[in-house]
Amino acid sequence: MRQLHHNPRPSASGLLHSAFCILHSVLTASLLFATVLPLPAQPASAPPRDPFMSLMVSQPQIHISDAPQATASFDPPIVRPGERAFYRVVFNALEESIEWPAKLTAPPQLEMRPGAHGQFLQSTGTSLEPHTSFNYRVRASRLGPCTMPEFVVQVYGKAVTVPAAQLLVVSEPPAGVRAAPMAALEIMATNLVVGQAVSMRIVLPGLPPGFGQGLGGPQLSGQGVLVDLGAARVRIESLPRGGSYGPSFTYETTLTPVTTGKLQVFAQGFTSGSRSSGPVVINGGMTVPSVAAQFTLLESDPVELNVRPLPTEGALPGFTGAIGSFAVGPPRLTTNVLRVGDLIKLTVTVTNRSEGPLARLVAPPPPRVPDWQVFAAADYIPPQLVPPSPSSPFAQPGGRVPAEPAQGVATFNYALMPLTETARATPSIAFSCFDPRSGTYTDLTIPSVPVTVSPGALSVDAAALAQAAATPAEPEKELVMRGLPSSRGRTAASLVPPQQQAWFPLVQIAPAAFFFGLWNWDRRRRYLEQHPDIVLRRRARRALRRQRRSLQQAARAADAPRFAAAAVRAMRVACAPHYPAEPRALVGADILPLLPEPDRSGRPGEVVRRFFAVTDATRFGTGAPNPADLLPLQPEIDRVLQQLEDRL
Repeated sequence: MRQLHHNPRPSASGLLHSAFCILHSVLTASLLFATVLPLPAQPASAPPRDPFMSLMVSQPQIHISDAPQATASFDPPIVRPGERAFYRVVFNALEESIEWPAKLTAPPQLEMRPGAHGQFLQSTGTSLEPHTSFNYRVRASRLGPCTMPEFVVQVYGKAVTVPAAQLLVVSEPPAGVRAAPMAALEIMATNLVVGQAVSMRIVLPGLPPGFGQGLGGPQLSGQGVLVDLGAARVRIESLPRGGSYGPSFTYETTLTPVTTGKLQVFAQGFTSGSRSSGPVVINGGMTVPSVAAQFTLLESDPVELNVRPLPTEGALPGFTGAIGSFAVGPPRLTTNVLRVGDLIKLTVTVTNRSEGPLARLVAPPPPRVPDWQVFAAADYIPPQLVPPSPSSPFAQPGGRVPAEPAQGVATFNYALMPLTETARATPSIAFSCFDPRSGTYTDLTIPSVPVTVSPGALSVDAAALAQAAATPAEPEKELVMRGLPSSRGRTAASLVPPQQQAWFPLVQIAPAAFFFGLWNWDRRRRYLEQHPDIVLRRRARRALRRQRRSLQQAARAADAPRFAAAAVRAMRVACAPHYPAEPRALVGADILPLLPEPDRSGRPGEVVRRFFAVTDATRFGTGAPNPADLLPLQPEIDRVLQQLEDRL
């Protein structure tokens, strides 16, 4: 019998069923394997680290030296008489830990004035080493070496000796001696009003070889001014210096005075230089000098600002401190058609029309009107810089104008909500500024914008605002004085306050006058100590006048011996300061050289010899000359004494 074999073709559903069975078997085996052999435990993740703590840990530590040291030097070390130099003292310590003396004792021929002082942190790779510098501006009055003696300063509670430094004053310094580098402070205007922002810049021109071009930590030193650090800009540009252009470091920002009067400010900052610290041998046997960074505190000449107060007369509503020349653009609304209770946005732009910087303007306060609810400025868009004009005060020759934060546009945004359908226009917002050029206040009121308001449903909050706006404000209560006291108090001679009494200004001036007189007396005393010849001549003039009065009295009394003695004493005291010598030690031969050349051998010389001959013979001779013959010579001896007095 024949046997037949049949192989049917598998269907799609059968294949899908087979794949599902295989997948199920694999998953079952995996679960069984996981229960028999458990997986190793996963380590717990560490909690995230505080970013502020990470920043603090990453900062290098400040190295505090156990043995602080000080260095002192003059820059430059050789100058001409009257030429300016800088006396620099540098500590490797923090500025707050140094008890710097209020006044230094300098040699008499050296004039010293305090300058800049500051602190700089120098990186040593693993830490920051503080360096504190104190500058003094010095001028020497005469030739020769001038030594600043050493002195002791307390640093970290320890006594640190500042070494002596020497300044050599010569008539012609060597060719290799350069003047001390200085920064330049340029302020666009110096006649300002309180609160007026003005552009300023610190310029460090190209320095000699070995110095960097940057200025670290530039700042302004002075009282009564604010510096806008947020508007600071730093750049390296080519500026004309000494007839040619060279790279210069420029630091620009804005300055705002906050007090009135004459203010003095100057710029300061650290510049990096280099110094050799010994040879270093590199691969190949080549020896090169080791160069270490050295930071020098530079400063500029002081600039005087004349700051006057804002006038109170003519002030307009809406003044929020805007000083300058501004223009308010047309206000813009998000829509002019709205319903009661809708919130719209009002945008106002303020453009600076002056050459000064656009300060951070304060938006005028929103008005309070019955038909509108105006909210304060929602946000403030900082001034947007526009290209500077060629008439800029910082413009350079050749038409090149550096970028400067001079002009710009500020934007104010207000939120407004109509409370009634009777509103036909947005309320005007009072705004004003003070123009320092004209000295008057300018009205910059934001005008109203026509709108169409249709009726609408007010929300609960809007209804409360409308009710509050419609409610009239309560009038302020008038202040009422209390009743009279029952008992009598202290009596006064006058109801005029002491500040308005006639004697009060004298009481206020008395201490100042006393200290001024004391200072003037001490100043005169120091001057006379350095010029003792003035004292000697003054004493000689007083003694000469006394002797001349005695001479005249003796002449009127016809007392010839007294007349001759007074004349000789008068000539001696008048000539003693010229030698100098004791008046009683002088003889007639000492008097004659002080007379004019024709009078020595003429009649005045003969009169002098005759008076001395008579007085000497009276005191030391055996004979008794007659002094009465000298009385007719009174006019001639008066003429001689007058000539001697004129020479004192």
